[in-house]
Order: sequence, then C-alpha cells, then structure tokens
Amino acid sequence: MFKKISGSISFLFFLLVIVSSSSLAFEADSDTPRIFLNGKPAHVTVQDLSGLGTRPLRILVNRNNKLRGDHFFSVYAVGVRIGDDVTAELAVRVPGIRVTVYRIFRESDDLRYLSMPASIYFSSPKVSEYKQRIENFPDEYLILVFEKTNSPDEKNIQIRYFEDRVRKLVIASYKTNMILSSLKLKMKDFGGDETSKFFERDAQLLIDRMNDPQQIRLIRLWKMRSR
Repeated sequence: MFKKISGSISFLFFLLVIVSSSSLAFEADSDTPRIFLNGKPAHVTVQDLSGLGTRPLRILVNRNNKLRGDHFFSVYAVGVRIGDDVTAELAVRVPGIRVTVYRIFRESDDLRYLSMPASIYFSSPKVSEYKQRIENFPDEYLILVFEKTNSPDEKNIQIRYFEDRVRKLVIASYKTNMILSSLKLKMKDFGGDETSKFFERDAQLLIDRMNDPQQIRLIRLWKMRSR
C-alpha cells in the first residue's frame, strides 16, 4: 500500500530536475498564473522547453495538452530574491474545484524535497492565495494542481498520503529512455519507517491517476542577483 500511495505523488519530482537545465524563457500568455512579490505583480514568463535536455518534459506537456486541452499543462518561471514574500493567486472559475499546492525545495543537506503546504476545496468560484517567504536557496518550484471534485471529502491518493502524517519525501534520481520520451522517478519517504524502500514510478501514469485533473501549472522560482 505504501508503494501505491507514494507512487501517486512522485510524478511531481521529474519536473524540477529537467526544467533546471534550461534558463531561457518567453513572455507569458493570457492564461499566466498571477504571482506577486512583496505585494507587487511579478514578471512571469513561459519556461523554454525547446532544448534536448527538456525533451522528456516537453513531450509530456505536449501529450497531455493534446489530450486534455492546450492550456492543461503549463510551465512558467519567476525571478525572486532571498527574503522575498511570494504570493500565488489561486483563482477558481467554476464550482467544485480542489487546488493543491506542492512545494519543491532544497535543505542544508542539499537534497531536494517535496511538501504539500496547501490543498483547498472551492465549492463556488473564488480567488484565494498561497503565500511563502523565499529562504536561502538555489531555486524552488511550486506546482499548482486543479482537480474537479464532487465534494470536499473527495481527495486523490496523493493528498490523502500527505494528510496522513508528516512526510519527508526526497528524489534520488530520474531516468528516461534512449529517445528521451519517458520519465521515471526514484524516490523515498525518509519520514517513514526504517523499512521504507526506494520506488520508481512513470510520470504519465501518475498524472492519469489524478481525480479529473483540469490544469497543472509548474512555476519555477529562480534566484536573481541581489539588488
């Protein structure tokens, strides 16, 4: 059961590993998430995924957008500085939507971890916010997942996994195939018992297991030089 639950959230980790390899960005479009830095609108750009290193992510994004709609899966970038207060607007246009925020970050041991700081059910159209302060870091990632649900009690397996108890999830590695068209993640829950094992999961399968997903937004918070 542990492997099944853990696997359902592991697709999130592959995103940060690949996006890190590309620093180019394009001007954002009209569907761009609204991000604020210290109370002022941030300059949000669309992350460039055209390079060879980003091919696995690009294929995953394109595949899901073709299946679920052009703006289902989007990748953005925002430059931030240590000490900045970051606010991500969570806007829901239709009733019965759950918005879950995942945060990917490094700690002093230089390992990369995942947390789920917020998961909010909206019974009606509404605008809410997620806030955090930028600490000492090379880069961080926010992943906003929008899912259509029938009630506040309807939660996918990864949300239940994080709500069950405190988690300390770490990514050990990722791999792809010879033509760079697939992604698998090796992970472990170091907050679990000592018998917990590393596990691998395929990214596409895990997205397919979400509860009626409406949109996924990956936001890379990259470190700008100090003023």
